Amino acid sequence: MRLLKWLLLLGLVLALMLLWPRSEIPASFYEAHPVLAVPPERAGELLQVDDFIGRTERPMDPYSYPIPLGEVGPSTPLFSGLKQYPFYCAFHQLGIEPPLVDNDNGYGIAVLDDQGQLQGYSKDCLHPSRLLWYRLSLDGSVAPYQGGPLADGELLLRAELGTIQRYFYLVVMPVLADEFPLRAGQSQWNQKLIYQFHGGVGIGFRQGELRIERLLRNRASQLRQGYAVVSSSANRTSHSYHFLRAEEVARQLKQHFISLYGEPEMTIGIGGSGGGIAQYLLAQNAPGLLDAAIAQYSYPDMLSQVLYALDCDLLHNYYYFTADDKSFWQDWQHRQWIEGLSTVPDQQVRYQREISAIQLLSGIKPTPMDGATQCINAWFGLSSMVHNPHQGRLRPFVSEKLLQSTHWSYWEDLVDIYGRDQHGFAHSLWDNVGVPYGLLALRAGQLSPQQFIELNARIGSWLPQHQMQPERARFLPIWDTPIWLSAFGRHNMAPLAMNDAGIKVAPRYRANRDAIERAYRYGQLFVGELSIPVLDLRHYLDPMLDMHHLQPSFMARERLAKRGNDQWQRIWVSHPDYTPESEAFAAVVAWLRDGRAPAAAADRCFAGDGQVIASGDDVWQQDGLCRQTYPVLSNSRQQAGAPSHGLLLQCALIPLEQALARGDFGAVDMTPWLGELNQLFPDGICDYQQPDLAYPPDWRYEED
Repeated sequence: MRLLKWLLLLGLVLALMLLWPRSEIPASFYEAHPVLAVPPERAGELLQVDDFIGRTERPMDPYSYPIPLGEVGPSTPLFSGLKQYPFYCAFHQLGIEPPLVDNDNGYGIAVLDDQGQLQGYSKDCLHPSRLLWYRLSLDGSVAPYQGGPLADGELLLRAELGTIQRYFYLVVMPVLADEFPLRAGQSQWNQKLIYQFHGGVGIGFRQGELRIERLLRNRASQLRQGYAVVSSSANRTSHSYHFLRAEEVARQLKQHFISLYGEPEMTIGIGGSGGGIAQYLLAQNAPGLLDAAIAQYSYPDMLSQVLYALDCDLLHNYYYFTADDKSFWQDWQHRQWIEGLSTVPDQQVRYQREISAIQLLSGIKPTPMDGATQCINAWFGLSSMVHNPHQGRLRPFVSEKLLQSTHWSYWEDLVDIYGRDQHGFAHSLWDNVGVPYGLLALRAGQLSPQQFIELNARIGSWLPQHQMQPERARFLPIWDTPIWLSAFGRHNMAPLAMNDAGIKVAPRYRANRDAIERAYRYGQLFVGELSIPVLDLRHYLDPMLDMHHLQPSFMARERLAKRGNDQWQRIWVSHPDYTPESEAFAAVVAWLRDGRAPAAAADRCFAGDGQVIASGDDVWQQDGLCRQTYPVLSNSRQQAGAPSHGLLLQCALIPLEQALARGDFGAVDMTPWLGELNQLFPDGICDYQQPDLAYPPDWRYEED
């Protein structure tokens, strides 16, 4: 009966594939104003960094602040590299008029008037600065304000919107009604400034938007206390992870604020996920920009998580398509031995039906999983958007010509830093040569030597950028529901091939070492070099299979400790039902005011009712109450034996014979399989006792 059901499903899938439109992207994704062409010249320079960006002087900004109302802010980069094109304007997302016309040559988007008549084109998406006014009610709701009396308890907010370096900026100040409609009023300001960062996953090429009313609601408590707030779409990682560009905009926005209202007593950053990354990296790379950071749901940087995130789909392909015993890998606990991330026995895998259908189409009996893992439910498909140069989100926003001529990936967004290969593609920094996946499971006796060998023979790697192809998908015409024909991007993975020893092996990928070294020097990796208070705050989401797992907080702590800077970080974790945000602000303000960490800022964890479960220096030790309450898990690289700080993109290699003699395989005697291991790892396996091969040679390396 079950076989009949699967055969019927297969027939339905094949029939729908024939009927569905061939477009890989549903028509509903297309915008009314696509980018048509790009200019032949791009202004701007990239800062030359020979040592480390945090110790490199920035050029003087020649712009005369403040930005006048009715005029645009500075738009030519000083040190963050060339202007990026294509560049998609986001005016319609803010509900404002189109940007200023800056050319008649067809570069950028077409600018139409209210009657739909062409006025010209905009390549840089510039908007004159203007004032917007809002009223904030006691219940937290926000509404536009056009003058007149305020209700009891209502707070008047002045918001200035404009563009700096082509990105939207926002300056919010609480004011009194008699300060309307002037720009200068600041009677309600408490002399403290919040820099709001935002998260998400982005690959550049877009101006991005600011969700103004949402931001005002989220910062309502602090606005009522008199804080001013600034933010920019350049500081939203759903648009880009180019932190040199983000830094330049942040510097100029803060200078604009100071020119209007004076130097703030303190500038406190706040933001989650990518917004947490931004605070760690900007605190490291640009000393003085922030005085304290509240990093929510953080990772220490983007590249550290890309390492294991891009492992996930390789593992999925192995579990479902290339493993001999696929049923073994449909047990959630078996996958955790390899992945390290959280697992839940009573959740269902995302798109399990679609995966089963693709298995059928590939001639494989479907193997539904028992339970689910974070590796598949949280990281599903992100490898395509971040890593595949043909698959970025901006594809619907540009003309067909630009679609074909632009490489849409995270790597391309930072090509000024990472450089290009001989094929013209930005260097990918993901690397897995020598990684012995599942090594800890082998040591623990959870995997047999044969299972360990098969896993490492078949996991393979991603193809080089120039060999990758778009994902293959079809969409239901009404619901935009995708059927993912190239499951896990497997057509972009290095194929299995039989070697001379009769073993099916897929090759590994070696990244460009110079590109990784530049990532270190240009501050795209967090190395623990900061000296401001950082309160690392998150809900415990591991049981929910959310990508914002707890372990990255401790990655950052280890890196800080290696530099002797761990006294600057505190880790707070709470049950998802409680958010100690107000306590966090009070703690960092007291820390800055008194010049030392108060007891209220100590490491701690919270229950769902807000009660502190434990607080103090030892609560996150191995037997500490917070760690027992909220366990810290792992990832695929740690499960392969890599250090938990995660600051190792390209490992040194040790010959198998030496690794065996040194005890890298624990109590497991792998001598009988030495020949097969040498076939899999001809140059050796990762020597995790050595630093990253791409670690800048002139830097001091702190041993664990």
